[in-house]
Amino acid sequence: MKNTLIIVAHPRTQSLTMALANSYKEAAIKAGNHVEFLDLYRCEKQQPFFTFEKANALDQTEEMSYFQAQIGKADEIVFFFPYWWGSMPAILKNYLDWNLSKGFAFTYENGRPKGLLQGKNVKIFTTTGAPKFIYTLTGANRRLKNMFKEQIVNFCGMKLEQCNIYGGVDTSGKNVEKILSDVPTRI
Repeated sequence: MKNTLIIVAHPRTQSLTMALANSYKEAAIKAGNHVEFLDLYRCEKQQPFFTFEKANALDQTEEMSYFQAQIGKADEIVFFFPYWWGSMPAILKNYLDWNLSKGFAFTYENGRPKGLLQGKNVKIFTTTGAPKFIYTLTGANRRLKNMFKEQIVNFCGMKLEQCNIYGGVDTSGKNVEKILSDVPTRI
């Protein structure tokens, strides 16, 4: 049994992103995993906009303690978000800025960063409006994967297990069923 933390960053409850997250949740529970489900837009513990003045001397807040406890218990952390403007939604970036803090997610030893979240696997599921090949041709897929892998996941001592980018998601919904059926196979 794994402890799975699902983190969703989409402002609409009736979105493909939310449907994908729920599909993964159901499959993970069916596989015998314990699942925590965090909807960043609707959770009761909201964090204010992170300011740089606090970056190196953060006071531990109630919200940080809550979210860091979830991260600490997780064997796998699974992110679901739309791929907007070449990155993640701002609410997810704010969550990472606050909660992957120095002393919890990383430290420095002899001037070098050392990740403190070893043993945790990370999976990413993101959707794009344009066909996936456009993002592949422009290098956007590679940039997203490398940003997560090198600047977030590896930096904090975790391992990026999967980076799933589903392209061609548009209002016609022509490939939605195919995408929804793929997600449970990624457990």
